[in-house]
Amino acid sequence: MKRLTSVTIAALMVMVFVSSVWALPFPITDVRALGMGGAFVAAGEGIGAVQYNPALLGKDSTIGIVLPEVVARIEDHIGLEDLINDLNDLGPANTTAVTPILARLRDGGAVDVQASAGVGAGFGLMGISAGVTYSQLIYGTAFPSGINTSVVNIANPTYNQLEYGAVEARQLIFSGAKSLGNIIVGANLRNLDATTYADSIWLFDDPGTGLGDVTDNKLSDESATAIDVGAVMGVTPLLDVGIVGKDINGPELGEIDLDPRYRVGAALYFPMITVAADYDLTKDDSGGTDYQDWALGAEFDVWAIALRAGLSNNSGLSGAPTLIHLGVGLGFLDLGVAYADKGDYYMAGLNLGLGF
Repeated sequence: MKRLTSVTIAALMVMVFVSSVWALPFPITDVRALGMGGAFVAAGEGIGAVQYNPALLGKDSTIGIVLPEVVARIEDHIGLEDLINDLNDLGPANTTAVTPILARLRDGGAVDVQASAGVGAGFGLMGISAGVTYSQLIYGTAFPSGINTSVVNIANPTYNQLEYGAVEARQLIFSGAKSLGNIIVGANLRNLDATTYADSIWLFDDPGTGLGDVTDNKLSDESATAIDVGAVMGVTPLLDVGIVGKDINGPELGEIDLDPRYRVGAALYFPMITVAADYDLTKDDSGGTDYQDWALGAEFDVWAIALRAGLSNNSGLSGAPTLIHLGVGLGFLDLGVAYADKGDYYMAGLNLGLGF
């Protein structure tokens, strides 16, 4: 198995990696949201939704508990693993054959990994809601850099490298929301303790060269405080609209800058059916894959079962496939999956939730 596969599996299973500077999608951290395409800024409610929009805590007046919730996400935007395997099969000396592969890598794209797990509890009283969540959140990425198709540079390890890294953040999130008539406002104060990891290797994994890592592994422990703010407004009894700003204070984890992200959403409520839509107002283009997502989703409630479906697409990446999302809620148990009709895009999650 090639290096890229090993890095991806390690990031998912060990959850101890971190990154330098690269773009990140809006995280899907709730299993109900996963089944609805990630459209949750206005449609979510309660403690399980505060990482989407802290104001959503105020939409659930009950005492709520989210027990272990796990969501995993893998996206190979350009078939990176296959391209690297092709390079290694051909070798750097075969310049005629490897040049078009390097040209495809030069166009950008990445393999991105996300995984999250957490527990939380919240309550509402007299229009004021409060909650606390503990979660572990991982981002991992691998993307080509310094791509050079010049014949004299193909075999030079200074060029044509694979950069990869990850950030594993342990978050303690304090959330609060206040109802102001038909508007709910809320905020998260997130204390992050993170382990960051970054490295780069030559794309040609040729044992005959004796070349290993281009740079030494970079591992560090960092901490930061992040602030999220959001609002949800009931426009009509059937329509809610919401907006959220995540990491609005631009926290830094060592060399990693978490840029502010802004997203809007709307939710329509019909008897037994909820329809929702979200859109990223900002594009994250700091490195690797550019992200600016839209999401559509619906939930159909019948008796004790909730059936969910949705679509999502990264409009910030040319040619990105549309993902199909499916989910089911069985009382206190939620399950969700997502996949694409082309490329390697996978998401899955489950959680237990209780309300009183």
